Amino acid sequence: MLGFFSKLIFLLFLVAGSFIAFLSTNRIEIDTALQSNERIYSVKNAEFFGSDQKGLLAYKVFSKNARSENSNNEVILEQVSLLYYSNDLNSWEISSDKGAMYDNSNILVLSGNVVIRNNSTLRPSIIETDYLEINPNKMTIATNKQVKISLNNNTIEAFGINAILEDNQIKFRTSNASTSME
Repeated sequence: MLGFFSKLIFLLFLVAGSFIAFLSTNRIEIDTALQSNERIYSVKNAEFFGSDQKGLLAYKVFSKNARSENSNNEVILEQVSLLYYSNDLNSWEISSDKGAMYDNSNILVLSGNVVIRNNSTLRPSIIETDYLEINPNKMTIATNKQVKISLNNNTIEAFGINAILEDNQIKFRTSNASTSME
């Protein structure tokens, strides 16, 4: 009977020791997470505005969710749209699934179902790709990925373009030389 109680006490001691070890391990993980200086900032329905040389509103970038981490100078965007406030010839709207903006850079990088649409009545067009780099201030776009352009019921497919949206000028990238279309 004494052997039974000594085994029971020994087992209770092991259970208590295991439980204390479990609590102390979890406490260390919680303390480490709380002591980390890394913060993530997130904004729902974020809007970023840009102006032209005269100070007039030129474009708006909208994102369903924008987030930034302390460790880098990048703002990660989800469900992105860029709308230019221009004349009737340059009524451009750009949308994508994802995007990124960087500090000290005027470049907006979009990826995933990128659609560039000119809603003008005179020259409606649609450009589709999976990756796009935009300088919103200069209304320039560039990609080295496959592109599909629909213009006046005609479709053109290419690998890579450079375009100045304000001038309605597109340059295609080819292996030999650059080809232009206005």
